[in-house]
Amino acid sequence: MNIIFLFKNLFLFLILFVISCKSVEKIIDENFKKQVIIPEIKSLENDEKILISSAYIETDFSKKFYLQKIKNSKNSQSKLETFIYNNELYTFNSKSEIFIHNFNNGKLIKSYQFLEEDKNDNLIANYFKNNYLILAYNSGKIIKTDLNGNIIWEFENSKIFNSLIYEFNDTIIIMYGDEIVGLNFDNGRKLWSEKYENLPIIQAKGGKIRNFFNYIYFVLPNGRLGSVDLYLGSKNNNQFVNLELQSSINNAKDKIYLFKNFLVYLDEGEFMYTYDILNDEFLLYNYKINPSDSNYFYNNALIIKNDNYLEALNILNGKSFWLIDGEISKKSKILNITNRNKNLAIFLNNGKIIIIENNEIIESLDTKLNKINSFVFLKDKIVAKLENGKIGIF
Repeated sequence: MNIIFLFKNLFLFLILFVISCKSVEKIIDENFKKQVIIPEIKSLENDEKILISSAYIETDFSKKFYLQKIKNSKNSQSKLETFIYNNELYTFNSKSEIFIHNFNNGKLIKSYQFLEEDKNDNLIANYFKNNYLILAYNSGKIIKTDLNGNIIWEFENSKIFNSLIYEFNDTIIIMYGDEIVGLNFDNGRKLWSEKYENLPIIQAKGGKIRNFFNYIYFVLPNGRLGSVDLYLGSKNNNQFVNLELQSSINNAKDKIYLFKNFLVYLDEGEFMYTYDILNDEFLLYNYKINPSDSNYFYNNALIIKNDNYLEALNILNGKSFWLIDGEISKKSKILNITNRNKNLAIFLNNGKIIIIENNEIIESLDTKLNKINSFVFLKDKIVAKLENGKIGIF
């Protein structure tokens, strides 16, 4: 009996020992996974500083209002923008309804169906100029109207549209997946178009355009780089557009940016190319930077965020202005950056605004909002578009 008793206790001890070891292993493994790797700084920037723009905000975000009774879509791909006319706020939704609100308190003045459209065709983007509207639909159709909804012209294209509307020197620029088109603002006539074929893209973010004198530089939704002379309507050929980039089926992190005469392309969020347009040469080529969950260009800097770290890179030489470890939500993303009292104000999608002075966080403001898609500066207002379709004004 004693031998049996000892055997049972020994067996029980072995089971408990194995379980405890696995528990310890699990804890170690989980802690290892949670470990945050401190970003590596290649070299610090000692000669230059981040240039602060003259535009600035003064609000402390204690006062805000929502645009009332707006039936907005929750489509995060929507590029629809609120604009000001006669000191009133105008907002479209994807069903071509328009909502007009009081500029000072957000109260709804009136709303109505602006255009009768196909139920399966969604309004993606709008552009306002000289009391006229350019409206772009998912089907590829582009319409110009006056503020009463009278159609001036229509442009039809069978390709899917999911971008912003751009305008330079009375030329409307429309980007489809593999094609860029220039339209005359007055009559809608196609001035030129260029196609750039590539692999199919599973995450086309809509493309980006930058303008330098009479040239536009762009990255299409399919990830192709290009440049067009707006005067001639022909392709521009230089070292930048001839970059040999690795084809990817996901261009969600690709960006193009212009600072003075320096054109920057961020490839897959990790490789930076800085091109001097005037001298037709690269300052940075395939320059590897630290990975980020979000990033934003501001003057001569690229601000990147990874976990709770913020890093500022000089786009001209790749050196780091600073690296900050702050109490920032790991899941938050950078939406916009501006000047507040000559300091950087970094707007995050969780409603927090991080204020940076002398390479350190001096303040964290809270808008009391969360799950924000975009922050836009409109006259003396700040417009926050939320994921649930609401629009907050500060």
